Amino acid sequence: MLSEPALRPATKADVPTLARLLLELGYDTEPLELGRRVDMVLAHSDHFLRLAIDADHDVLGAVHASLHFDLTNGAFVEISALIVSGAARRLGVGRVLVRGVESWAAQRGSYRVLVRSQTHRESAFAFYRELGYVPSKTQHVLVREPRELRPSGPTTLAD
Repeated sequence: MLSEPALRPATKADVPTLARLLLELGYDTEPLELGRRVDMVLAHSDHFLRLAIDADHDVLGAVHASLHFDLTNGAFVEISALIVSGAARRLGVGRVLVRGVESWAAQRGSYRVLVRSQTHRESAFAFYRELGYVPSKTQHVLVREPRELRPSGPTTLAD
């Protein structure tokens, strides 16, 4: 890579590209469902969805982060997805995406960025460590989907 990639906001037109990138990480998401999710993200200013592009405007990667507040931690930004195309890995694209999130967080008065990494993604863990991220804790993540409360048909919030 000759020059540092630029970041641009994602749009609804980027859904096929985002689907391709997510598939590289093993997340096979139907385009219609991904489109619903992108719509929700784009409708909220406390979300950051950006694409890294090269000089030819080819997409090299993407990041999604969001601003959170809670009683125990105050304000923080969480990176929920960071994907770099296989062909662009180890070229600084991920670093540019993370620094974009950190800058966006600081603009909102949050100087704490959190990222969760699945334990089998050892290269992701090493990448974040290289950027100065340190392990905070190990935890169990528990999920319940109360089907008895879910209406039939489409909902207003994307799953």
